[in-house]
Amino acid sequence: MGIGLTERNKERTRREIAEAAGQLFIDRGYGSTTVQDIATAADVSPRTFFRYFPCKEDVITVIASATMDDVLDHLAGHDAGDSLGSVLRATFTAVLRPVVDEPDAARAFQFMLRETPALRGRWLEEQRRNRDRLAEELRPWFSEESSTLTRQLAAGTALLAIEAVMTLWADDPTLSDPLGLLDEALQILDGPSLYAAKR
Repeated sequence: MGIGLTERNKERTRREIAEAAGQLFIDRGYGSTTVQDIATAADVSPRTFFRYFPCKEDVITVIASATMDDVLDHLAGHDAGDSLGSVLRATFTAVLRPVVDEPDAARAFQFMLRETPALRGRWLEEQRRNRDRLAEELRPWFSEESSTLTRQLAAGTALLAIEAVMTLWADDPTLSDPLGLLDEALQILDGPSLYAAKR
């Protein structure tokens, strides 16, 4: 069953509010950004903000979830006959390309997550859900006998590789191409039967 127009509009509004909040957090700092600031930037009322988010830090979960939505959309366009590592490298490269094309904002986002415990905690919670979502969509690349744990390990390894690469890249301005590092990191998923992947 498809998603209705009303639900799509809600998702779009939720994402727009979250993106406006994320930009304000980067520009002004999390502590200096109010709900009113976010509502104004997103062209909604504070009441509308609270209809979508119980509190200010919850916007970060939508940013993480929306990124995974994009990952799963790209993943769906790949053939299960291709190696898991190559598919994930192509998928994450496509999703992260717009991010790294704006390096200052991307680095600032990484620093913001690291330096704001409230946001970091929400981000990690959502990443656990994202691991499970990704693991489920990786089923075609694994044998029917593979366990949920096996798929979760593969998904978790991919997400950990992205986090490690983005952290390294943010900390070292001399690294101009995080996507090259990501390609190298995800090659681990092409290891010989590392996760008993379907051959």
